[in-house]
Amino acid sequence: MTSVSPTNTVYLVTGANRGLGLGLVKALLARPQTSVVATVRDDETAASLRKELAASTTGEGSQAEVVVLDLSTAPTPEQVLEAILPTSVYSIDVLINNAGRMVPMCPIADTASQDLRDALETNAIAPLALFQALRPRMMAQSSTRERKFPPKVVMVSSSVGCITQQEAPGGAYGASKAALNWITRALHNENAAGGLVAVALHPGWVQTRAGEHAASEWGHQGALPETVEGSVKGMLEVIDGATRESTSGKFVTYKGEELAW
Repeated sequence: MTSVSPTNTVYLVTGANRGLGLGLVKALLARPQTSVVATVRDDETAASLRKELAASTTGEGSQAEVVVLDLSTAPTPEQVLEAILPTSVYSIDVLINNAGRMVPMCPIADTASQDLRDALETNAIAPLALFQALRPRMMAQSSTRERKFPPKVVMVSSSVGCITQQEAPGGAYGASKAALNWITRALHNENAAGGLVAVALHPGWVQTRAGEHAASEWGHQGALPETVEGSVKGMLEVIDGATRESTSGKFVTYKGEELAW
């Protein structure tokens, strides 16, 4: 991505090398006038993703850049900007925090402390760190670029993080997604003046490695109910339509249904 057209809508998607992240990047790249920054953990997955995207459908005027940003631990603002700066992206319209870590989904009384630390690091702290680092590029007004809609941050959450109706056993994963939901609501409340749209988005029980992990942990038999393509389609419909009034500060499914916290 040598330059970004001022008319392009710019997305940053984390955890983009497989599953929902890959599905989101491909679907966005197929749109016209869209720029996508896709983050992956290491150079090997970056090379693999670049090859896959080169063979994917690209909309008119659209472009993608793959950057290496390890989110197994929360990055510093300097690390985030060091990864993003080479892309020449100076404004971000939508940040989709999709990268996540699966840990044993055992009863909370049996959850290892290290599993909880690991889950919180990737699933809650890292998404907040990304927003903190990129906030100036999301919230700032530009004299050379007119925004088509307010800045949006989308936290890919899970119904397992629901406190009201707990899906047990959720273990450290559920606790980390509950923390992410709290952060999402706080970002909504604290950034009203800037018009930020902050959404906690449950993608459904999807046929991904993470979905299969949960199914195995719970002893679930049979095919999972949703495909990557179906989930991505619904997620993007929610993201596209999200506003401060309708969706921001809420916990919703990829079908647009509101969930209890």
